[in-house]
Amino acid sequence: KPFLAIGTPGSFGILQTTAQMISNVLDHGFSIQAAIEAPRFRTYEGTTIEIEARVPKAVRDELELLGHHVRLIDDWSFLVGGGQGIMIDPDTGVFMGGADPRRDGYAMGW
Repeated sequence: KPFLAIGTPGSFGILQTTAQMISNVLDHGFSIQAAIEAPRFRTYEGTTIEIEARVPKAVRDELELLGHHVRLIDDWSFLVGGGQGIMIDPDTGVFMGGADPRRDGYAMGW
């Protein structure tokens, strides 16, 4: 039974961004919009990670202690994709849409 359809443009980042948005829904119970708007990161070769500046400093500091090279990017950076998605409430069948403020797009229905 369909529950969630979500995706993003972004070449190499597609797999990273999509997994983060899905985890926000399944593991953390976020709404589709909250899952898309949550701060994100992108990893590169080695230990380099680009992370939105909205991620708490304590989290960024812990990543550095674990050996990551943390590079801050804008609070809302297009570098971590531009998710769009639809979620279907399993109890009511109501469709909910979400659109990423990092890029052009919006959710609408009728």
